[in-house]
Amino acid sequence: MLALYLAQAVNSGLALGAVYGLMALGFSLVYNSSRLINFAQGELLLLGGLVLYSLSQAAHLGPVSALIATGLFGFALGHVLYATTLGVSLRADPLNQLMLTVAASLVWQGAAILIWGKNPLKLDQFLPLPALRLGPLFFSQNTVTALAVSVSSVVGLSLFLGRTRTGRAVRAVSMNALAASLQGVNPVRCQALTFALSGVLAALAAMAIGPQTMLRYDMGFGLGLKGFVAATLGGYASLPKAFAGGLALGLLEAVLTLAFSADLKETLTYGLLIAVLVLVPAPQAKLEKV
Repeated sequence: MLALYLAQAVNSGLALGAVYGLMALGFSLVYNSSRLINFAQGELLLLGGLVLYSLSQAAHLGPVSALIATGLFGFALGHVLYATTLGVSLRADPLNQLMLTVAASLVWQGAAILIWGKNPLKLDQFLPLPALRLGPLFFSQNTVTALAVSVSSVVGLSLFLGRTRTGRAVRAVSMNALAASLQGVNPVRCQALTFALSGVLAALAAMAIGPQTMLRYDMGFGLGLKGFVAATLGGYASLPKAFAGGLALGLLEAVLTLAFSADLKETLTYGLLIAVLVLVPAPQAKLEKV
């Protein structure tokens, strides 16, 4: 019986952990390029999922169309977030920049309520990959799909940063923006690009979590904080480690729910965040080559 419970915890933990990992990647990208913690990351997920829901109801999107629509909308929404926060306060105090992202989070949550209301909405599973059994472990369709989307995102993002000219420019800005600008790199353009890429990652996370838990107007902030915890656990400099932090957090939450209760899960998770912030050294603002 215990083995069955543990297998269920692994299945649910990896499904949520993949989403946390995608959110952690977004935090890592933005932090390394601009030294900013983007607390509107959760609302990028929320709006990406809600727009995808509306498009699926109107156009009955297939898997390829859904992926293209998700990527394009997330990219555009990330640019909008940059233009309304860091883009208008490049020389502002870092605390003011951070508060702008918090304000954007609240504004976008209000917009979601006005347009879609407060009732939960069920997002279709656009990439219905088959369930998988590995010995005593069973991975549901939602878990396999979430892992496939998230791992593909890590690989694609790593290849982009390590193998393309634009990706190397982003890494150069993360190391030293002034030195990169002396070499002809535009730091502002790279910062805007990382916001846009974080929007794509958040929209993909919405595609992964929508069929699991439904879309709710108040889900963005909580998921954003979980992504922040995951990025802090894994470290901001390495994308694979940040993603691994998300998987670890998802598994930890599943085990805590199994051992204690769902009511204590949030308290214990944020208690872990406090411990990590106190004990772990400040993150290094540098994207490692992967």
